[in-house]
Amino acid sequence: MKLRKILVVIGLVIFVYILSTMDLSKIKMIFASIDVKYLIPCIFTVIPVVLLSNYQWQVLLKHHNMHISFLQTLKNIFIGYFYGFITPGGIGGYTRIIYLHDKTRIPLKKCISNIVLFNTIDFISLLFIGFAGGLILTLRFPQLYTFEVLIVFMIGVVAILMYFFLIKKETLQHFFNVIMRSPFFNPYRDTLDGTIDDFYEDMPQIRDITYPFVLSLFGWILRFFEFYLIAQLFLVSLPILYFIAIVAVADIVATIPITIYGLGTRELTLISLFSLFNIPAENIISLSLFWFVVTWILPSIFGAIVTVSEGKNSSC
Repeated sequence: MKLRKILVVIGLVIFVYILSTMDLSKIKMIFASIDVKYLIPCIFTVIPVVLLSNYQWQVLLKHHNMHISFLQTLKNIFIGYFYGFITPGGIGGYTRIIYLHDKTRIPLKKCISNIVLFNTIDFISLLFIGFAGGLILTLRFPQLYTFEVLIVFMIGVVAILMYFFLIKKETLQHFFNVIMRSPFFNPYRDTLDGTIDDFYEDMPQIRDITYPFVLSLFGWILRFFEFYLIAQLFLVSLPILYFIAIVAVADIVATIPITIYGLGTRELTLISLFSLFNIPAENIISLSLFWFVVTWILPSIFGAIVTVSEGKNSSC
């Protein structure tokens, strides 16, 4: 627990340090210069992304022989936003497992396998785009070779983790034993005890996850395209191909669990890479802060409302 708190502090220190090097009056001026009528529609750009993500999850659930309504999974996603926001590295987002189990009464291990598979597909699709983005940037700026090596390394780590956690049952059994020792899962310890066969029950085949993977790729590209359109308001202008490449690499770096949803590490990466195109750091930090509010804070606030509402309904 102490290590997690230290990691979060590291991320926040990075973010505070970045702000200390900025001209705050210039950041304020950037926001003041933007017409509100253009900013307000940007607040709702997260809606199509969430709906697409929910549809992707619905497809995966059906292939996993799990049936839950579109509305319930949508609520589940927002609950994940809330718990992910208040925990380091977004680990609290895995509370969706408990919600899915409580609503469907499907074995908990099967719910775990579904969420793990969903998140793995999303992460691999991001790595796929990030690898392409890193290659594009490296071809333009050879000094960025280190970034490309880092991305390739992360892809290799994910592949190894997938092998040990989704293929080797012995390793997976150890993983469940660790989960069972967590206080959060104490009420479900009896449910998690014993065999791990439920984890593999009705597990989708490779051909079944192809469509969800394509949807995930499209979802990331949609996020990056919306981000690109919003960036024009903050005078962050460069060819869209390079923009998407930079943001994809930054999002991969942001997955390092040392802060809240990558706050700090993402900004540091964005500033470093956009500086190659002579874009002022103040414009980047302004854009990133606005995007953070739109894509994480607002959905998390709505998720808190949904969490409280669902808690009241379940207690009735």
